[in-house]
Amino acid sequence: MTESDGWKWVYKDKAPKTKEGKHISEVCFTGFPDSERSDLLRLAARSELVVVGSVTRNLSFLVEGQYPGPAKHEKAEKQGVLIMTLDQFKQFLQTGEIPDRSPSLS
Repeated sequence: MTESDGWKWVYKDKAPKTKEGKHISEVCFTGFPDSERSDLLRLAARSELVVVGSVTRNLSFLVEGQYPGPAKHEKAEKQGVLIMTLDQFKQFLQTGEIPDRSPSLS
């Protein structure tokens, strides 16, 4: 499977449910170079998150890189999605602490 095929597979499905019937959280990454995508996929998979390619109604987290998509940011903000930097996301995965709702992107 090529990397492109892998991304198509990741994006085609809706959030699966656990055995208890709860939805697994969705995460969307925006503004990251292709060279970082496989690391982001592994990070999400280790945390049992479903990676999606757009801001969906079930999206839990929008993680923004250096060049985030303004449309994704705006839509996520309107939906009340938690928007964070990669460092904030990693910290959240390690500690469970929710970062400030308005991250400083630099």
